[in-house]
Amino acid sequence: MSRSREIIFLLGAGASAEAGIPPSAAMIDRIECLLKKDKDWQPFCDLYNHVRSAIHYAAGLKGQFGNSVSYNIETLVNTLYELERNEEHPLYPFIAAWNSRFESLAGEKFRKVPEFRQRILAVLKEWVCPDDPSEGDYYKGLTVAQKTLNFPLHIFSLNYDRCVERVGNIDFVVEAGFSGFGPKHVWSWERFVETERGSNPLPQAFLYKLHGSIDWVRDEDSKDLSRVEQIQRIKPEQMEVIFGREFKLEAADPYLFYAYQFRQFALDSTLIVVIGYGFADAHINKMLTQALRSEGPHRLVAIAKVDDDNIAQRRKAVASQLGVLEASVTVLGGTAKSFLSQPDIGERLLGLIPELKDAPF
Repeated sequence: MSRSREIIFLLGAGASAEAGIPPSAAMIDRIECLLKKDKDWQPFCDLYNHVRSAIHYAAGLKGQFGNSVSYNIETLVNTLYELERNEEHPLYPFIAAWNSRFESLAGEKFRKVPEFRQRILAVLKEWVCPDDPSEGDYYKGLTVAQKTLNFPLHIFSLNYDRCVERVGNIDFVVEAGFSGFGPKHVWSWERFVETERGSNPLPQAFLYKLHGSIDWVRDEDSKDLSRVEQIQRIKPEQMEVIFGREFKLEAADPYLFYAYQFRQFALDSTLIVVIGYGFADAHINKMLTQALRSEGPHRLVAIAKVDDDNIAQRRKAVASQLGVLEASVTVLGGTAKSFLSQPDIGERLLGLIPELKDAPF
């Protein structure tokens, strides 16, 4: 097995927070601020309050209250999508009537629901494109790590931003599945195969964007996926970013391919480095659990913004959430920036790889 499978990286929203990109929960705060202060957003205020209240009400029926309720921009956008399906939803024939107040707030044929969702997606595109891209320079720590490890990195990202791609250069090629920009350079799974690359040289990093990307666009006719340099041209309804369980499991590439690759690489790896992920995605958690329970030495290292006194508590919480032994989980205090900025990050990663119990030396 290739040594490049020993270590994999999983990046969550927190990994890009110090690059000026708000995590999904913080985006809710920004949306609520717009609903209060921006006249273009205020017509959606009552609709938002009703939808949020309904989400919390549903969680309360399951005994979840306050901070235990999983509510962020993904939850909101996915709920709006399900609502706007209206009569096309498979459950519609079983619904006697919509909530009367919701019907009045949603407008004729629920037209305000897709309008609100698209408005959120439009501002999301702005939020994941910070004014000063150099704030994400700490991602260059990946290039430092790769030079020490001397094998390609496999980076699985749940983010839509371009922080990883931006650190790419002639000496650190990031393979994202495209040979270039524009409709002539469509995504291909073959670009991720290390041993069958033809004339393509082996890159320094393979990037798997599990939930899509802010610069992806899909042709309406051919369904081919390509990426663009000018993301301003992508309309909200054309954005290739995914929310919710249904989309995460849809049988379409690249999402299906990336999900399979993450499962396989997690099983093959001995070290899974998790940066900025809050373990709130049940689909991802199941694959992490499967990997940590599989045969052989496996360790998950979570970079968490906690002080030394709370590391043991966080470790216990992560292990409990995944349903694995605490021995397979390590928590390192710090942020994505502090971890990736270590000058000896490569050596640190090598030191975290668990040893084989039956190794002769």
